[in-house]
Amino acid sequence: MDLFISKETLDMLSYKSTLGRSLKQLSLRKTPLQTILEDIERYRASYIDVLIQENLIGSRFKSDDSIMRKYEKTLRTGGGFKQCFNDVLGFRLKFERYPEKYPDYFRVVDLRKGKKIDDGYRAIHLYYQKDSMAYPIEIQLWCGNDYLFNIWSHTYIYKYKDSKIGKILYEEYIAKRICSEQDFVERLTYWEGEWNGR
Repeated sequence: MDLFISKETLDMLSYKSTLGRSLKQLSLRKTPLQTILEDIERYRASYIDVLIQENLIGSRFKSDDSIMRKYEKTLRTGGGFKQCFNDVLGFRLKFERYPEKYPDYFRVVDLRKGKKIDDGYRAIHLYYQKDSMAYPIEIQLWCGNDYLFNIWSHTYIYKYKDSKIGKILYEEYIAKRICSEQDFVERLTYWEGEWNGR
């Protein structure tokens, strides 16, 4: 199982929140956003030190802009603190095909058939949480044919367009009507025109 980030490395990258309670028990509405952002900024500073020390690449720390968008969306949909901040630190790994087994220290979320609101994105997400006060770490596996579609989707659709367009484009991609980034952009332009013309 050396394809995955080891538990020891994940423990080093984990950050215990200074908010004083289990993340499950924190109220998203009652915890001041500025306090949360300051806590995440401390996480970001410690994370950069570990990355340099461990020579890790291929990671991303969620930007303040992305954090704000997810915070507002989670408030609108009635989600909780842990749901909102489950991916502050993330990694993306690419394999030729999805692994069949995963280390038992991960919680596995299989999105190979799509999300609840299907926008075409396909992946497996692995979550690691050192303890109830630590922010979860998310590892996204983008494998096989899903890899290219996810790159194009994240560049042109994700967070900015109607999810229905993403689902249609994924169906066209699987049917091999989309074979390149240029095809993807052309079909996206077409479907946006169709949507706006309704």
